[in-house]
Amino acid sequence: MSRRRRASDWAGFVGHLGVAVVIVVRTPSLTLFLLPSIVHMLIAAGSFLVRDEPRRREQELIARFAAYAGGFGIFILTQFASVFRPEWLALTTNAWLGLTGFALGLTGIFIEIWAVWHLRFAFATEPAARRLVMTGPYRLARHPIYSGACLSYLGLLMTHPTIPLALALLGWVVCIRLRMRYEEAILTSAFPDYAEYRRRVGALVSWPTVASPRSEIEPA
Repeated sequence: MSRRRRASDWAGFVGHLGVAVVIVVRTPSLTLFLLPSIVHMLIAAGSFLVRDEPRRREQELIARFAAYAGGFGIFILTQFASVFRPEWLALTTNAWLGLTGFALGLTGIFIEIWAVWHLRFAFATEPAARRLVMTGPYRLARHPIYSGACLSYLGLLMTHPTIPLALALLGWVVCIRLRMRYEEAILTSAFPDYAEYRRRVGALVSWPTVASPRSEIEPA
């Protein structure tokens, strides 16, 4: 059902689209490994104009901080490093690491694009409950966007094995862990079926189940 767009929806659309453009223009050599973030931003930009109204929102400051830090932290690091500290993004000279990282990056890209597309009507940067999505990759993991991002960023680290990047990715993991906790709390409170879904499906990976629920959930 359509609804009138608010100023915040348009601001989100413009902001996410702008980030995607900046990533491509400023760090072309990293575009492949940052493609999940680029696609995420593009679909997220569109989702601000089509997504459902939230049933509930998370208001705690730490939850909102973790959401934005996890969503934009690596982007900020790569932009800073490309201008002031290019050695932070130095390429590996190990062919095996490079090829393995490239393969992981492609795998993560596929998973994240697939997951973001399925979540487009329920997308939220801050933890919020909009609708239940158990289709596609959400049959296999409660947070497939993060699953894909983990593989993609592991590939990024293998091809650019520097200490600053490793520390930034460690911070990203902490933020994502917090983000998952807050997202699951608000989803559990908004959707009675989520508790059973959580028992049946792993957070980042699990075996496929025979039954395929038709309801739709919104973890990110």
